[in-house]
Amino acid sequence: MTAWVLETHQVSKQFPDGTLGLHPIDWGVGEGETMALIGESGAGKTTLLRLLNRLDEPTTGTIFIQGQPARDQDPIRLRRNMGYVPQDGGLFPHWTIQRNMCLVPHLLGWSSHEQEKQFQHLMQLVNLDSSHLAERYPIELSGGQRQRVAVARALAANPVMVLLDEPFGALDPLTRQELQDQFLTLKRYIQKTMVVITHDLGRP
Repeated sequence: MTAWVLETHQVSKQFPDGTLGLHPIDWGVGEGETMALIGESGAGKTTLLRLLNRLDEPTTGTIFIQGQPARDQDPIRLRRNMGYVPQDGGLFPHWTIQRNMCLVPHLLGWSSHEQEKQFQHLMQLVNLDSSHLAERYPIELSGGQRQRVAVARALAANPVMVLLDEPFGALDPLTRQELQDQFLTLKRYIQKTMVVITHDLGRP
């Protein structure tokens, strides 16, 4: 029997205006698996991610995170153990790249030395030059660089699982292909449970 890291039992979401954002679903992702969610706009993919990290709550059903009902878990602690890359990357524009990436480790009380070590490690992991980019701001980076930083930030506190909402969707085709190839390499290296929203049927 599969041990699910993320699991839903008859989970649905209906918005106040009556719109059904997500039909009742039974679904799960096992430890170390990467699950791609594919579907047209409005199919409920982003809604599902927001329910998984408790940015929103389901109308019906139960979400289980590592075997425990999500509603019984502290939402702040849950999110800090779950890396999340929203559609636009979610970087704070008035923060430097290093401060953006070290946000969650800082909130968790990591020492400055630990934060610096993790920053250097992750910048190397996503093929970015820390010496040139650490003190820059998101607007000073290319779209591909910003997406790499967003993915690295999601990994910064060594989360058990990572949710990625169209991480390559806003990029030009050549940059998208390059980052998708790098993502495959990264996925094999970190071996974390991941859920990825994508419109590209041929790539992760």
